[in-house]
Order: sequence, then C-alpha cells, then structure tokens
Amino acid sequence: MIFKKKLYIKGMELKQNKTRRILTLIAPIAIGFSLCACGGSDNVAGGGPSGTEAGNAITAQILIANAPAANARVKLVEHNSLNGIEGGYTATANDSGFVTIEKVPVGNYTMEATLNESAVQWPVDIKDTVNDVNLGAHSLQKSVYIGGSVANFIADSISESFKNMNGFVKFSGLDHSAIIKEGKFEVKGLPAGKLNLVFIPESAADTVYVPVATNAGDSITTLKPTPQDSTPKNERLLIDDFEDGDYLHLLSNSLFIGNWALHSATLLNPAIPDKILIDPEYDPTFNGHPFLLILQKSEDGGKEVHVSFDFPDSSNYQLWAFIRVEIGTTKGTYDLSSVDSIAFDAWGSGNAEIQIVDESRIDITTGYGYTIGKYPITLPEKKTKLQFAFADIVPKEEDRKKVTSISIVFHDDGVLYFDNFEFIGKDLLNIWKQQ
Repeated sequence: MIFKKKLYIKGMELKQNKTRRILTLIAPIAIGFSLCACGGSDNVAGGGPSGTEAGNAITAQILIANAPAANARVKLVEHNSLNGIEGGYTATANDSGFVTIEKVPVGNYTMEATLNESAVQWPVDIKDTVNDVNLGAHSLQKSVYIGGSVANFIADSISESFKNMNGFVKFSGLDHSAIIKEGKFEVKGLPAGKLNLVFIPESAADTVYVPVATNAGDSITTLKPTPQDSTPKNERLLIDDFEDGDYLHLLSNSLFIGNWALHSATLLNPAIPDKILIDPEYDPTFNGHPFLLILQKSEDGGKEVHVSFDFPDSSNYQLWAFIRVEIGTTKGTYDLSSVDSIAFDAWGSGNAEIQIVDESRIDITTGYGYTIGKYPITLPEKKTKLQFAFADIVPKEEDRKKVTSISIVFHDDGVLYFDNFEFIGKDLLNIWKQQ
C-alpha cells in the first residue's frame, strides 16, 4: 500500500551474518521470491510467499546530486544470495525518486540502486511482517570498478591454484557477476561500500569468499582481503530535507503519522493579548499544519525552513514558539535509544533550545506533553552542520526509549533557517516500532 509520495518496504529486517569464512564451499539456495518489475506511477515490485510469511512494504527515495533520481533501477536481494534478481525483486524509481517493494518476507537483504554510472547499496533488515519500513533517502555515487587477476584478491597461500582459473565471480547480495577467463575478470557499475566477492572455479570444488572495502569511484585491481569487522558502525538516516514540500517527514507513511508543525503557545493563558509575531504569517487553525508556509526556496534551488519570531516587548506570561517533528503518531512513543546523535543544518540569529517530548505523559504545570530533555543552542550566522549527542539532551536512557516529538523552541526574538535533519546511530530502523 502506498501513502502519498513516499516509498516504503514492509516487514523487512536486517540480520547480521556471524558466520564468516574466507575459503568455503558455497551452495547458493534460491529464495523462491516471485519477481515483478512493475511500471506505472506506483513503481511497486511485489511477490514472495503469501500469508504470514510475506512481509509488508519497504519504501525509499533515490537521489542524485541532491535531486530525485527518476528511473533509477532498484534491486532487492537476500544478503547471502548469489542468484541476484533471480531470487529477489526489482523496481524503477518514479519521477520523484521514490520506489516501493511489497510483500517481502522476514530476512536480511541488500538493496541496490543504479542509474547510468552511479550506484548505491545499503542493508535492509526485515524483522516482522507487521510494520512498514521507510528507508529514507539514499544518494547515488560514482560506481566502482573491480577487475584484474583473481590471484591479487586472495591469500598468498592459495593464490597460485587460482592464478589461471576459469569460472565466475559473483557478489553476495548483489545482482552482479562476470566470467573469469585464464584468471582474469572485470566488473563495472558496482555500488561503493563493502563488497563480498565470491570466486567460483569451473572445475574446483571449493570457492573463495573475499570481502573488499571500497569508496565511490574506486578502480580496484590488486586489493587484498580486508579484515572482517563485526563491530556495528554508526549510520546516518536522513529524516527530512524538505524537498517534497509537504509537512510529513521522509520516513512518514501516512497523513497522520510523522508530521512537521509550527506552533506558538502561552503558558496558562492562551488568550493573552500580546501575540508572538511570526513571519511568514500563518493561521494556527490551518488543519493543524502551518509548517507548509515556512518552507522557502534555498540558494541552491532546493527547499529549506525559513521563519522569524518577534516576541512582545513585555509580558506577564511565559511565551514560546517552536517547530516540531512528531516521530510518528502522538498516540504512541518511540524508542530513540539507538540514536547516538541528531544533526541538522541551521543558521540565523537568536537563542533557542532543542526539546525532546513524551506526549504520553502530561506536565501538570503546562498542560502539554512532558519534556524529557532540553539543550540550549545559539544559532550561527552562516549555514552550519550542527550535531548534538542525544545523551546530552536526554541523559536518562529510559527516557530516550519513550519519545514522541523533537522541537526547536524559541522564547525570544529569533530568525531560523533549518534543513537536512538526520539521526546518527545504529539499528535506526528499529525506532519506528511503536512502544
């Protein structure tokens, strides 16, 4: 099922493969997914088992040079499979760069997107068949070339026996392969990141599994295997870059889940005559979502938040104005303990504070949701990437497990430019499991 313009994958879960061997006999097993390359505006690929074994839906947006990568080709393959799309899914991104794959069973997958000479890959972990998974935005990078002599990619102790081999090279979890002739091969158009090569001799019983770390645009011909690193690394998950121009963050999949909003409030007395002046002006009854009005064009042609706050000169009441993003529905809370830090581009003038709120609890002194963390910020004059440790904002780990919304709050005059809000941490897709 597709909501609005977002791309989502239901029920997908990533599982770490803890069994790793350099020299191993590999017997690829077909996953048995039904393959469907779907056209039209929905860009949905579906298939797989029916009933409780089938997953729900996965969504992602593909970007190139900060713009939608229309017609990018997307492939979803089981992480350990050597069968490519014969056992996976394919889909094509629509004009906004969005793509959706439905009915994916629980499992550990790799998603790859390609367009011309650019590519990107990332892992997808489907843990249940209940929750939709929105993977956010992923940017295409210059693709990688790997080729040369097989012997240069494997351990010296066994390289001689593969020096003049004939056979195939395949890539675990990706739809790439090539013929090896007299020990030589080449593969173009690979996505950067960790690539798991598997050399399969035509006549020998054993195959060789080789992990290789790559960067965008690499041309690799002689790299030796890199050591396996089982320590999870932080990943960056883009929550919103505002390019879609609506009030839903990128990981939202419903008009009622994951909203941005602009609000002002008066403690204890909403009828105070001295109102906060907000530019651009907005009607607070505008369907509860005046946030649309503060999205402006940026210098690079994209979109960003731009709003100013002018507070009364004197008041007997506590006033505040804020922009807020709801992680999901306000009827539930979300576990942000996997978030190491939050980051965003911000600039302007004045002082503000980041506030983290649990709206399942009510603060009796304000009548609003309970603020579980605050952190003061001073806005820089020029565009700056600001990053804050989440534990500094919310010191108690138990509180970080029950979050409803994140706000930037002003208590005095200020001008705010704001863009590219993201989470940094591990296992970030677990956030959207409602508590």
